[in-house]
Amino acid sequence: MTRLANAGWWLLLRRDGHLALVVLLLLLWTLAGSGLSDLLLLPAWVIMAQLIFAGGLEAARLRRRAWLGQYLQAASPWQRWLRGGLVMVAWHQLLGILLALLILVKLRLLSPVYWPLLLVGVVGLVLLRRVMRRRLARHVVAEYVPGVTRRLLAWPLGVLLAVSLVVLALWLPQPYLVGLGWEEALMRHVPGDGHDSLLGFFERLARALEVTQYWAMQNAAERGELNESLVLVGWLLLLLVQSAFAWAYVRLLLGAEALRGAILEALGKPVDRELMDREPMGRADE
Repeated sequence: MTRLANAGWWLLLRRDGHLALVVLLLLLWTLAGSGLSDLLLLPAWVIMAQLIFAGGLEAARLRRRAWLGQYLQAASPWQRWLRGGLVMVAWHQLLGILLALLILVKLRLLSPVYWPLLLVGVVGLVLLRRVMRRRLARHVVAEYVPGVTRRLLAWPLGVLLAVSLVVLALWLPQPYLVGLGWEEALMRHVPGDGHDSLLGFFERLARALEVTQYWAMQNAAERGELNESLVLVGWLLLLLVQSAFAWAYVRLLLGAEALRGAILEALGKPVDRELMDREPMGRADE
């Protein structure tokens, strides 16, 4: 029994240990003090950006490969010209840099109440990935099953996490800003004497956006009339910030999956394919 339990834990670690490592790094970043976080900003930014880049580039090349295979002949020189080069790489590097910065700054300001939701997102990714691979293995070429699975997981996970984050943000207590001017609200709730660093600047900027969002939503009713502009500003900021964070978090997890798959493939160890083959067999035995 102990041997079977150890084997199960080892299999789980080998299959999903990279996700646990990413979550652990994010948690350590959240708990780090201001001085340590300033020192770790650049390496953490680079690591997170490259993980997001790996997943984004894989999805883009998968889309491009499908398009080229559908419309172009295999011998056409356009296959090489249009498969994606420096422009695609540069775009996804830029996107990875921006999304990584969003994650790092948002996590510094995030309430601990959000962490169970983020952990549930990881568990949901693992479970949905397993189910989808079983289904896709019957229809998709084996080589593309992992990539197609990650591509199909992105939107449902991102939308569910974004909706959950918005609901949680509305449920949590907010600073009382009714009757205050916008500048007064910023002066009261955005620290102006924080540490002068790049991370401190981004943290104050994020805090200002958060206060602006709450201020607009709480002060939308003026003299008994609804100020539609303030309502729109408040809800747009809430939806955009939470959706962008959810999307960045999901892309980070999927990027870790894609990078792990690329490394194993380069080392000649297609572990994903072996696990994928075992699951349908186990299902058939049942």
